[in-house]
Amino acid sequence: MLYGMETVPLTKKQEAELKVAELKMLRFALEVTRMDKIRNDYIRGTTHVRRFGDKAREARLRWLGHVRRSDEGYVGRRMLDMDLPGRRKKGRPKRRFMGAVKGDMQVVGVTEESAEDQAHWRRVIRCGDP
Repeated sequence: MLYGMETVPLTKKQEAELKVAELKMLRFALEVTRMDKIRNDYIRGTTHVRRFGDKAREARLRWLGHVRRSDEGYVGRRMLDMDLPGRRKKGRPKRRFMGAVKGDMQVVGVTEESAEDQAHWRRVIRCGDP
């Protein structure tokens, strides 16, 4: 489920739908049904799997660290620093990658400059499976 999620700014609704799908897969793997009335936390503890949102956040931050450590001429790095010309459409702005990453960095408590130290960055953003 996480394949290609490094660059996707998920909305809360999308994240909730993926969380439901993940729990369905875990229940299927354990051969447990909803009728058994086993709590999701117990299922996660049994399988040693963390929440989907945490794993997606770690993947986004890992990719950001990789791009920030790349050289100045790298296309991905130039795209992150680029501002689009013109005006946005009316209405609520779409959720963008950098907005999602800035929220992730606030949750973890890091800044973009700390991505230069790879060992520290990896240690701080680590929040996936134990």
